[in-house]
Amino acid sequence: MLDKLKILEVTQISAPASHAAFTDLCADPFEHSDSSLFCTYREADTHVSPNGRIIVVRIDKKTLKPFNSWALEIPGTDLRDPKLSFDGKRLIIIAYAKTVLEDSSLSRHMVSYSSDTGLSWKGPHYFGDDAWWIWSCDWFKTTAYGFAYNRKAQSISLYRGSPLDTMTCYQDNVFGLERSDKGYPNESALLFDELGNASVFLRRDADTYSAQFGYANPPYSNWDWHDLNIYIGGPAAVMLEDGNFVVAGRHIEWEDDIFSTRLWHFDVQSKKLTELITLPSGGDTSYPGLVLDNDILYVSYYSSHCDEKARVYLAKLSM
Repeated sequence: MLDKLKILEVTQISAPASHAAFTDLCADPFEHSDSSLFCTYREADTHVSPNGRIIVVRIDKKTLKPFNSWALEIPGTDLRDPKLSFDGKRLIIIAYAKTVLEDSSLSRHMVSYSSDTGLSWKGPHYFGDDAWWIWSCDWFKTTAYGFAYNRKAQSISLYRGSPLDTMTCYQDNVFGLERSDKGYPNESALLFDELGNASVFLRRDADTYSAQFGYANPPYSNWDWHDLNIYIGGPAAVMLEDGNFVVAGRHIEWEDDIFSTRLWHFDVQSKKLTELITLPSGGDTSYPGLVLDNDILYVSYYSSHCDEKARVYLAKLSM
């Protein structure tokens, strides 16, 4: 079992902005020397505001400093919670696009951008079903899968396809209030092993607020669910060599209303979480991205613990 993590360095990587948050992180698939990372996050006026845009930065692993940056935006649209994935050829960003139309109604769709060089970005491309938020994607072979949630439906459904083409509902109502008697499932971290077996860590914001762990073999029609007895906001996870996981997300001390970004070890046999470390964080915080590089773990996240302004940080930890 992984005993502990040690923080080697933490640095702010976001440019000055009123609110920088909701991160994701991945290895640079275009750099064969394995010397850089890609990080993406949302930049806007506030936590919820109509002018959100996506920032993408390329980061040097040694210095933890960005050396390229791009801003992706759609006039009149709030782009929220960008997530990174790689289909073997293209680096892909998906996000949730909220647009106020001329009749004051709200359009809510998934949107994607892509790069096949790491030097420029194509898009936007709209996909998915209106008001169903595909939180993140992971690929097995040539197919992308992602859990979508809808607050009104109080359930999650499994979508598949490609965010650069279309993603459609593959398994409806996989988990939720009606099916599982557990309310408001939403954000998720979905991962596949080399055989295509799927694992997911799922946030909930109702009744006990306890996160869930789900597991399924192909074709993903039967899911085995376990209650983790702890709240995890904005969950992210990375698989270890032994098949266990490092999980990250927002932790809340409910009695004192204290928020932090925390990492846990998850044992797949016992289905138990063990606390590893709390990153320097507080206030408005969480939504991490994880990259494991041998015995080094890189973690992107945001926090407002320094000056009560949401900033994006990159942490380098030793395993």
